[in-house]
Amino acid sequence: RRSSVVEQLFRKQQVDGSNPPAGSTVQQTLCGQGQIYDGGPDRIIMKSVRMLGGEQVEVNEVPDPEPRDGLVVIKIMASTICGTEYLAYRGETATNARRQNEGHEAAGVVWETPSHSALRKGDRVVIYAGGTVECGTCRHCRAGNWILCTNPKREHRDKIGSHAQYALRREKMCFPLPDPISFEVGAVLMDAIGTPYRAIKRLGITGRDTVLITGMGPIGSAAAMICQFLGARVIAAEIRDDRREHAKQRGVDHVIDPSDTGAALTVVRELTNDRGPDVAIDCTGLAEPQVLCLDAVATQGRVGLLGLKWTNTKTEKKMRPAVTPLRVADHVLMKEIMIVGSWYLSPADYLGVLDLVERGLPVESLITHRFAIDDAAQAFKMSFAGGGTKVILEPWG
Repeated sequence: RRSSVVEQLFRKQQVDGSNPPAGSTVQQTLCGQGQIYDGGPDRIIMKSVRMLGGEQVEVNEVPDPEPRDGLVVIKIMASTICGTEYLAYRGETATNARRQNEGHEAAGVVWETPSHSALRKGDRVVIYAGGTVECGTCRHCRAGNWILCTNPKREHRDKIGSHAQYALRREKMCFPLPDPISFEVGAVLMDAIGTPYRAIKRLGITGRDTVLITGMGPIGSAAAMICQFLGARVIAAEIRDDRREHAKQRGVDHVIDPSDTGAALTVVRELTNDRGPDVAIDCTGLAEPQVLCLDAVATQGRVGLLGLKWTNTKTEKKMRPAVTPLRVADHVLMKEIMIVGSWYLSPADYLGVLDLVERGLPVESLITHRFAIDDAAQAFKMSFAGGGTKVILEPWG
């Protein structure tokens, strides 16, 4: 449905073929996220989310993207909100065009392609969420670890996020989604499932392990699900009542409140016969839970660090990752532990994720709320105020 201002523009063009003047209200409404409006009454208008900062969100009508060399148009069927969007939602990062719509976990169908493309209209795909263009020649790129590229470049300038009805993406960033897997599940696979999956694979977790996981947000909940699916026993530490309850409902073996880290460490010791868990995974990015993992893990155990929490520093007005007081002698040398980080999955990891889903990994249980795109403000409030795990935006709902 076109807004009244858009209808006025179309009527004006039909009469005299003119475009709106640069900088006008009409042009700003159409151009939205810094896109360039190039005129023509046949342009389709789509809905797109725009974050204004201060926990304010609106839905704009903007021109849909057009395919060109190497870039395809994806009709978004499901897009989910990620915790990394919180800073833009609060307005603590620059509200430039890219920050106004940071959606990057999505699935849909190929809608339009350039003349030479391996993709075809109607192909079901999930979107790989790389925010930069990998060089393709460094050793990490050659190994398929694009996210670790040492010479990345900025993505194409008119890229907007996936919280929209259509998105323009590089062809190689569109991975096939098998027919039996829903678009909602597909939207969750790359980030929420893929990030912990990569760490769990590198940590070598099996059914013989007891795993402590700190933080039961989307990443922590997914990590617990995968570990249990592989047969491991899971101890979940979560400070929020609602998330502890969700963990219990999903059948996590042991759920504890780590508000008192000393008491939490004692409980973990008791649950593991004073040995400590074989593996500890932090999904909060906060210092105290990370230290709990390092303190609790067994001698020669393995630790995975997945969370990233940005905080304001006192000396400079910039957001910085939280600092963890790692005690090298106590935590690393004398216990001989192994520490692994995970930022995002590689293309090869996606095949492993699909294998788990096809074998029955219950990804649907992570999706707690669904909202039509017109209700985006409610969706973001639910996602960041608590009460939900993975919140889905439905662009066509």
